[in-house]
Amino acid sequence: MIKRLLQLYPEAITSLKPNTDSRYIWLKDESTDSYIGIPNAKLTKEEITLLATLFPLSHKQELVRTPLAEEWYQFLTKNGKIPYSKAENIRFIHFTIPNMRDDFQYNEWEEATKSLFSNEVIFVPFSHHHGVIIEDHPNFSISEEELSSAIEALESDFFIKIHFYLGFFQPIQNQVKHLFQLEQRLLAVSLTAHPEERIMTREKVIPNYSYLNLPEHERPILFADVHQILLDDPDLTKTIKTYIENQANATLTAKQLFMHRNSLQYRIDKFIEKTGIDIKTFHGAFFTYLACLHVDGLQGQ
Repeated sequence: MIKRLLQLYPEAITSLKPNTDSRYIWLKDESTDSYIGIPNAKLTKEEITLLATLFPLSHKQELVRTPLAEEWYQFLTKNGKIPYSKAENIRFIHFTIPNMRDDFQYNEWEEATKSLFSNEVIFVPFSHHHGVIIEDHPNFSISEEELSSAIEALESDFFIKIHFYLGFFQPIQNQVKHLFQLEQRLLAVSLTAHPEERIMTREKVIPNYSYLNLPEHERPILFADVHQILLDDPDLTKTIKTYIENQANATLTAKQLFMHRNSLQYRIDKFIEKTGIDIKTFHGAFFTYLACLHVDGLQGQ
């Protein structure tokens, strides 16, 4: 097979071990325990996909941090000192790429992602799979909408799925490390609770985070009068949860659930009548949403 590939790609090279030259994709021939490196420029996306199916893709680019990124890495994950910065405030944009293949061109992805920002940012990779982007210009920060519009192109170009967690700006002080650690936990919750979401924020994650931090033995007691009603009617649970997620927008909810608006209103009124909880108020909606998460958890067991 190696000989055949050399005929198809005369510029390819062979070796007993793959190297870290990002210009090549390295494939392993299990029969000879040797490798062939094919120039990226000679491969189409379709060819890369086909080769990934036929061969173990062995090439992984070396993970390189700039000196400043290394300082942040040591501070955030080890016992390093907080790096000096002229900026007053920063925020962390966490990223994770759960389905990365060995042929993933991390350096190219990093450069493409950097180009999305109006100002220079600091990339701090922890591995080829995850890390943080540090942004220090609040007035020119990337918006959720801008990042969302770019994700489709990034995923298409690099054959990946990527998740971002957008943090909020905070003064640079030692407390910022605790913020980073908290946001890492929020990211982990979001990946479990909302695996389909590409961009998460604290506003989106806090309901799930709040529910998970309730003592497990207290949850059945707290939602006792509500969860049986929801368990008995799964469609009602989905309706109420979607309605709350849509900020009580009945028209949008009815459209998403392929339901007549009057039928939706009937279900909402029915829930309020049975439970005495008005989900059209903030407090009623927040409590009921936690109850829906509790029911989802019970059904997932």
